[in-house]
Amino acid sequence: MTVVATAGHVDHGKTSLVLALTGVDTDRLEEEKRRGLTIDLGFAHVDDLSFIDVPGHVKFLRNMLAGVGGIDACLFVVDAREGWMPQSEEHFEILRVLGVLQGVVAITKCDLVDSDTIDEVEALIRHRISGSFLDGAPIIRTSIRDKESITMLHNALAELPPRSASGGSRARLWIDRAFAAPGAGTIVTGTLLDAPLAKGDEVELVPGGRRARIRGLQSRGLDIDVGRPGSRLAVNLTGIAHGDIERGHQVVHPDQWWYAATFDAELRVLPGLRHALSRRGNFILYVGTEELPVTIRLIRKEEIAPGESGTARIFLPRPLALAPHDRFILRETGRDETVAGGVVLEVDPASRISRAEPTTEAADLIDRRGMVGTREVFLRTGEIHEPTVDDVIFSAAKLSAAHGELVDLVRGSGDKGVDVSGLSEALRHAARMLRPEVAVVENGRLYVPDRAPSTQVRSPLLDAFDASLFAPPDAVAFDRDELRRLTQAGRLVNLDGIHFSISAIDAAHEVARRLLEAKPGGFSASEFREALGTSRKYAIPLIEALDARGVTRRRGDVRIAGPRIG
Repeated sequence: MTVVATAGHVDHGKTSLVLALTGVDTDRLEEEKRRGLTIDLGFAHVDDLSFIDVPGHVKFLRNMLAGVGGIDACLFVVDAREGWMPQSEEHFEILRVLGVLQGVVAITKCDLVDSDTIDEVEALIRHRISGSFLDGAPIIRTSIRDKESITMLHNALAELPPRSASGGSRARLWIDRAFAAPGAGTIVTGTLLDAPLAKGDEVELVPGGRRARIRGLQSRGLDIDVGRPGSRLAVNLTGIAHGDIERGHQVVHPDQWWYAATFDAELRVLPGLRHALSRRGNFILYVGTEELPVTIRLIRKEEIAPGESGTARIFLPRPLALAPHDRFILRETGRDETVAGGVVLEVDPASRISRAEPTTEAADLIDRRGMVGTREVFLRTGEIHEPTVDDVIFSAAKLSAAHGELVDLVRGSGDKGVDVSGLSEALRHAARMLRPEVAVVENGRLYVPDRAPSTQVRSPLLDAFDASLFAPPDAVAFDRDELRRLTQAGRLVNLDGIHFSISAIDAAHEVARRLLEAKPGGFSASEFREALGTSRKYAIPLIEALDARGVTRRRGDVRIAGPRIG
């Protein structure tokens, strides 16, 4: 399906053209019928074309902007009698800065003027669109009374390809209508972006974080099980009232977005503006189907001249589900004019505005932060990146610095070693990447290999305890001085009168980790005992030792992950 938005000056015949193409009158409101003027969005489809008919009058600009978010192409309409008008120019610039890439131009009401006049209008249109996304687009001379011209227009639109799938992994639907249908309940409509929505999915409404479930889906009036990106959808939601939903709200899958009330963006000031853009003024942001008052702060500039670009930090009154590459429009309310279009670069930026160097690249985010969790990268950008170690991604510079710091710490620690639990989060993760010839971990400490306790103390007694980790031999049978020496060296540990090899503690740690991977809600003492393959006599002191070390934590009758589960 190719989603096409109409655009053009008020009363240039957009709605009549859609009616002629589809047989659907998109002016559905009583006031629209009475005034002969499109006020709100209208929707119609024919074959593989889905039309969003938008208002042309400047007073209804919000609805126009709501209609052009997420479209594949435009049907740009110019009246043969009036030619290119002020709203023609404004709509054209809006389409440009929103990144629309293709379209068809229709000259309407050609039956009301002579051919010379139409030639002049077409020449002016070609001049206006020269060098733009519409340069070279078909220009069709039409009349709603001339079926052949309507057929030519339909064929030209049908040749426009739908927008290629973005490959995004997160579904997002900007709501343009919400209403209650008899016998069905809450219905919302919008254009689906980036990833599928399916019948039965749990979804979240932004703002508010309210959860709902998709009871049914329709596209072009037909029931479907899965809505595909780029398609117009009607979504039947259960668990939420239609009165709690407004145009501009979003439908997303839960736990997939970093809701941001601040973002850095690239702004392109409209070339026809008669003044530069600065932070001064009252601004309205239009993104998706939402309209919000915002504050802007330019980055390393005092102003941006007409036709020029620059970066800015934009502050919203409430968080939205935004992503890099999202496009938006900025209007200044004092002058009542569209001043710029923009592209989201970074959501919820961490750097100060004086140091900001925003881009859309996740790699730049990682380089600036040095170390970022894989989940945070996904929530901020929608991109899935492999971790460097555990669940974090290091920049090359940060990893190199962490490695050097660790090597210096370990080499300077002598026989004492370095307590891993006392390291910073970055160093703890980096420690897991040290090669065995650089450092080894024993009993939660890092050692230079030839300084590790295991290389300093060996004895037949220690071998006996290492050979039976979870069912150690009775210490009474061994020399007490030897037991004391091994315990002081950290090779044995005394747990409530039972001696275990320190290797048993490390091995029990690994068993607990595997159990928690299988049962994140926690495991019982009996499950731990069975996993060790030993008796309760030995399992209880071992799990209590893990509790004391922060590996596990007791909650009622189960053990859950502690801060050092690793």
